[in-house]
Amino acid sequence: MATSKTFFYAKNLADVFYQLKTISDLTIVGGCTSFVSRELPEKSLSVRDIAELKIIDKHERYIDFGAAVTLSEIEELGESNLPATIFTAITTIANPSLRNIATLGGNICSCAFCNTLFAPLLALDARLEFQTGEESVFTSFTRFEEIPNGSLLSKIRLPTEEWEVSVFRRLGPKNELNDLSASFVFLANSQKNQISDLRIAMAGNFKFRNIDLENKLIGAHLPLSQTAISNFLLEAESAFEEATKEKKLNPILKRQFWNLVKFSLEQLTY
Repeated sequence: MATSKTFFYAKNLADVFYQLKTISDLTIVGGCTSFVSRELPEKSLSVRDIAELKIIDKHERYIDFGAAVTLSEIEELGESNLPATIFTAITTIANPSLRNIATLGGNICSCAFCNTLFAPLLALDARLEFQTGEESVFTSFTRFEEIPNGSLLSKIRLPTEEWEVSVFRRLGPKNELNDLSASFVFLANSQKNQISDLRIAMAGNFKFRNIDLENKLIGAHLPLSQTAISNFLLEAESAFEEATKEKKLNPILKRQFWNLVKFSLEQLTY
């Protein structure tokens, strides 16, 4: 038996918080593209057209994006103005028509799956701003699990640091999400022929980033030796297994993680 759905609209942030407090079980939505394959919530509040959530504010070391900025609006900034992993990841998402509708906040906040931009934002140490009406709080993307109760994701702060090695791969079928879908990111910088920073992230129906693992190669001399790569691959495989042991991942994804880490490390051998 069909059930009715109720759709609400907000004109500004004050309106959002008023409705969150006065309407029970209200779900905030953006472009609603994540609901293509599943039903809309019983009660939805659209924040897609709120001006305060559509800002793009460039700074020297980061860019602030409002949560309602569309993927196309980010893409239009151009490859030279964005981290390579973000620009490449956005171009792999659906098609231009959908990217005109889909929002950055919506890509992050999907409940059932870590979408395409999750791994790049995780690797880049993005920060998220949550507002409650009384206060705003920034938190590291590495700590993000879900939207705090009564809060709104209002801003995404994206570091724009340049990386000497930047690898992004989207895995799985092109136009659907299944148990083989995931995104992988590898970033590395060096100073005086030593690795100075290293980031590895992967996300799908799971999320993975292990800072202790990354630190094992900080200070390693370049070019990397095959022994150093082999030893690190053993550590990476173990860390990935431990982090995803409760997810029952498809074995193909585990092998792809190993292969992608190996490929990425080999970029540091010359």
